[in-house]
Amino acid sequence: MNREAPLIVGGGMAGAALALLLRHHGAAAVTLVESHAIRAGEPPDTPSFDARSTALSAGSLAILARLGLLDAVLERAAGIDTVHVSRRERLGITRLNAAEHALPRLGAVVENRWFGHVLLGAVEADPAIELRAPASVSAIARESDGYRVTLDGEERRTPLLIAADGARSRTRDWLGITARHQDLGQDALIANIGLAEPHQGVAFERFLDDGPLALLPLPDDRMALVWTGPREQVDRWMALDDDAFLAALRQRVGAAMPRLARAGERQRYPLILTEACAQAVPFAAVVGNAAHTLHPVAGQGFNLTFRDLALLAERVGGQPNPGRLALLEQWAADRRRDQADIARASRWVPELFRVRNPLFAHTRQLGLLALDLLPGARKSFARRAMGL
Repeated sequence: MNREAPLIVGGGMAGAALALLLRHHGAAAVTLVESHAIRAGEPPDTPSFDARSTALSAGSLAILARLGLLDAVLERAAGIDTVHVSRRERLGITRLNAAEHALPRLGAVVENRWFGHVLLGAVEADPAIELRAPASVSAIARESDGYRVTLDGEERRTPLLIAADGARSRTRDWLGITARHQDLGQDALIANIGLAEPHQGVAFERFLDDGPLALLPLPDDRMALVWTGPREQVDRWMALDDDAFLAALRQRVGAAMPRLARAGERQRYPLILTEACAQAVPFAAVVGNAAHTLHPVAGQGFNLTFRDLALLAERVGGQPNPGRLALLEQWAADRRRDQADIARASRWVPELFRVRNPLFAHTRQLGLLALDLLPGARKSFARRAMGL
């Protein structure tokens, strides 16, 4: 192995994207380690690339364009032309439109399996990226100029070790970095919903008393549902048969949304927020879900991570000593405000919309109306959400 090659543990979205970004920014070689098998040329079937979908902001699409992967991703993605935000049983909505920003789209929604197929296909096509999958890291040890990693019984050395192995990251633990985990007592119910009419590139965010509901456009007149609520409420939604589930969904989505025709398989995921106590230590960095996870409202999780990765690769990709602490600490400091702002908004916006006090609710709805009526405020809000 090239001693100067960064080593990334975790071949999910964050790890695969970072490997490609590091190469784009001048890294001569990269090693990517994934514990699950990856079959060349096939869509991956791993926990990282499951049946869920990812909403990619315009900023994330711009990063993919720089990597030369945008067309491949859009081949099986649906563009978001408009975002429609509303509160059930209250006046006031806001709409964000691509045309206002002179953009071809505000973002796009892609199923994780296809996204993984594109990312890992590009990884496999780059001879300077060594993909080890399946492979297992059993130990790491600090050295004077990097880390010694025991990989399937073989010792490897790296000047920069990246923990990208998820919210319960073993690599992060080995690095001595603790993390806070907050169980919100809520689950996200995920399903693909077939429509009786075209979605026309409109994404819907609907705030309900028990939590937000999002319907995101997918190819073939489908939408990706993300419906969050208290765990006992999700128990009841999961227990319904398909007809009763669609009826419950129709009751909540509002007249502006397309007519719902059928429901695909439902899955649920607990909402547990993770925050690493540090993202940079000598010769190592923590990224992706190992660094932070968010409430799924507004679909900001991967977009925030993608911005983290893009700046990290820009800072260290062509460096002879990519693990230098001053370099990594400056990267972490430069990303701190964006991470804090997005985490705060993702956490508190759903709570604000659950408040039932009539005076507060009236003020909140005026805020939605103001966004809809004032182009300047709406544009500023939209550009921040798009990572621009």
